[in-house]
Amino acid sequence: MSVQNSNTAIAVIGMACRLPGARDVDRYWKNLLEGAHFLAPLDTSGLRSKGVPQDRYTREGHVAVSGAVDGVEDFDSSFFGIAPAEADTMDPQHRLFLEEAVHALEDAGWAGRAAGGRVGVFCGSGENQYGRLLPEPDEGAGSHRRMSDAPAMLPLRVSYHLDLRGPSVFVNTLCSTGLTAVHLARRSLLAGDCDIALAGAVSVRLPHEHGYLAGESAVLSPDGTLRPFDRDANGTVPGSGVGIVVLRPLADALRDGDRVHAVLHGTAVNNDGSDRQSFAAPSVTGQRDAILAAVADAGVDPRAIGYVEAHGTGTPLGDPVELAALREAREQLGVDTPCAIGAVKSSIGHLDTAAGMAGLIKAVLSVREGVIPATVNHRELLPSADVEGSGLHVNTRSRAWPQNGLPRCAGVSALGVGGTNAHVVVGHHVAAPGPRGTDGAAPEVFPVSARSADAFHGLRKSLADAVTVAGDMAAADVARTLQDGRMPRELRRAWVTPSLPEFAALLREEAAPVPAGPIEMAIDLGSAVRPDQSLTDRIPAFATARDRSDATERAFLTGYAALEELAALGVRVATVTARGAGEYLAAAHAGALDRDVALRCAVRHEAVRAVVRGGGDLSGCEKHLAAIEDELRAHRPTRPETALRSLSLGETVPAGTELSVDHFLDVARTAVMDGGPTAGPGDAADLMGALASWKDWLELAAWCWERGADLDWGRLRAGSAHTVALPLYPFHARRHWAITVPDGTAADPDPTSRVEPEPEPVPGTGAQEDVVAVVMDTWRSVLGETDVEPDSDFFALGGHSLVAARIVARLRERFGVSVSVGDLLDAETPEGMAGLVREQQASAALYTALTAPRGADSTGSFEL
Repeated sequence: MSVQNSNTAIAVIGMACRLPGARDVDRYWKNLLEGAHFLAPLDTSGLRSKGVPQDRYTREGHVAVSGAVDGVEDFDSSFFGIAPAEADTMDPQHRLFLEEAVHALEDAGWAGRAAGGRVGVFCGSGENQYGRLLPEPDEGAGSHRRMSDAPAMLPLRVSYHLDLRGPSVFVNTLCSTGLTAVHLARRSLLAGDCDIALAGAVSVRLPHEHGYLAGESAVLSPDGTLRPFDRDANGTVPGSGVGIVVLRPLADALRDGDRVHAVLHGTAVNNDGSDRQSFAAPSVTGQRDAILAAVADAGVDPRAIGYVEAHGTGTPLGDPVELAALREAREQLGVDTPCAIGAVKSSIGHLDTAAGMAGLIKAVLSVREGVIPATVNHRELLPSADVEGSGLHVNTRSRAWPQNGLPRCAGVSALGVGGTNAHVVVGHHVAAPGPRGTDGAAPEVFPVSARSADAFHGLRKSLADAVTVAGDMAAADVARTLQDGRMPRELRRAWVTPSLPEFAALLREEAAPVPAGPIEMAIDLGSAVRPDQSLTDRIPAFATARDRSDATERAFLTGYAALEELAALGVRVATVTARGAGEYLAAAHAGALDRDVALRCAVRHEAVRAVVRGGGDLSGCEKHLAAIEDELRAHRPTRPETALRSLSLGETVPAGTELSVDHFLDVARTAVMDGGPTAGPGDAADLMGALASWKDWLELAAWCWERGADLDWGRLRAGSAHTVALPLYPFHARRHWAITVPDGTAADPDPTSRVEPEPEPVPGTGAQEDVVAVVMDTWRSVLGETDVEPDSDFFALGGHSLVAARIVARLRERFGVSVSVGDLLDAETPEGMAGLVREQQASAALYTALTAPRGADSTGSFEL
């Protein structure tokens, strides 16, 4: 029986996680292979330094063990455009999930092209324990905090900050949340609701690294050791973590060269109903039926399932029920072939809502690599388990996947308190032989970008290391992954080269990133060359102009085709700089002149210059100048869509400005006096010089991307390419932690942590500079951002309508004026907001004067 139905198979094309002992998927896999576990013991001094009250860690039943995830207090708020003050109060679960969502899309090779696409988000989180530990917000911040504190905001935040346009659904079935999210994401893909889906879950237990009280729950281990399916199992150990997978229909993934980690063949979710001893008790029947439904949905030969990543909580009640359900499912399927069982919880703890994601990622890696990792802390099967004759056995050492002639498949279970059971069948993807990206055959564009200079240089160095040891990785594949697989940020640099060794050498140079800025093109028709074969083969429009006999005609049409192709690539030119005949081409591109009219004017302009250069009778120029005037009078110029910089006249015409016939007549007359076109400004790209070869054209495209153009990279790729594994974005870790302990000091003290300050009163009662200063102070307080200037952009600093509402409240309290949130958002800068305040003050003063009692002194002045 086939185990790869391309009609219903869903590919896992990307993964990301942050788990105890592992900040990424690679480290997680290494830990699993090494049989390591990260339920770390905490000593008394460590507990004290974390702010744990003495009466807690000395209490009977306290277990000083923590399955903590690293960096829970850190977040790169600026990457997502979130104000620091808002980041301080955000649920750490949301912060972790946002960063790992980016990493998952990068691993999938989709971070650069997901924005604006039909990408769904299906995810869940634990309760927001962080919000309960924060100081009470002031009244103005209360509504904002209440909204942002809600767990259900998680998928909505991801969709907003990453501009994902598919379904955005919060999922919570407690301990089975992660796999339930995967099931819903898969169903959404099969229904056509989205083209790609992120599915995952996050759970952060707080207070962080404090240990736990075993006596608070009958299921917590009193000795801090989790022993899945073991005779000495005495309970589970809590942990924290996040896991995300990126899913796509297999046929689409294969068509587009996505990297396929594994394939989801089937999923199922059900509930135990009332068929159990109590609400919190598990049910053999419910778990068995979920497994059978997932296997039926997968349509695979049950004998191919050689491994099951079980829920395996290490509890005396849950583990026997789970083993019984697995045994009954295999009996009904008629399978007794060997099948290993494992449970990662003994290594990292029970991650609550994220538990299933840790198990799924482990299973995906197992089927991909053909290795079944050991389940630590298992010594002897629990006596109540009856697996005799079922083929089931707990895997206690890392071993190669047994060969049985069938493709590798694994089952993954997650079981939620309250009875929601989820099961997934995941299989090894057997890649079909096919064309791979080339190396050294043609130049490629390798773009690198970051939000900060530190992140840029860190990424540059890690990429240099990665491509140096890339093995058989192809340059085209690396280029494609960087182009489509990374989110373009503000600081950019791009290199053009045909080989990875040369790319690595270029990366190792201390190259500064290029900040975004307006794109300016310089046109010199006199410097035009015939595009070579490498260019005309790829862009047919150049071939059309290449064989024109008239040099000016050929240069004009080639330049026009180049500007059109740049526009199709996604380049928005802000200013076109030209001189002489090139100015007609610039005007045609800007929409100010009809292309054919501009072409005829350019040819006649060059004819005038030819007469002047040849020392001919200048009276002959009059006919050409008159013909140019007739053309322009008959086809009057319109407003240009881009700015036009005339080097002939030494002036710039802004976009949208009325252009007169006289402007172009003045340009035409310069042909009589001009010695020839000159190069444009130093900050403009030489358009005509980029047409010599394909490499030169790529250099121009890379130059445009560096300055902010979001390119259609597919137009620059010569052939098929595939996504490959490259270093992920190095988020800039900035501490965002505002929890205090009962004595009022900050938990986990750190000099960089901030608690939102109240704005200092500013002297003065209405002078312009005082109002601006108050607004700037209010921004600093509400946004938590110190770098605020009078012309700072509210949205660039992470502002939004809820933050604006808090600023409105502060301004009302300070000045006694009422400004609408909409007007405040339109103002955008402190200067603009201060102007609104002054307008309100002036209106109030006018009203007071006009409504003063008769006889009152009305000779006073007020500001209008």
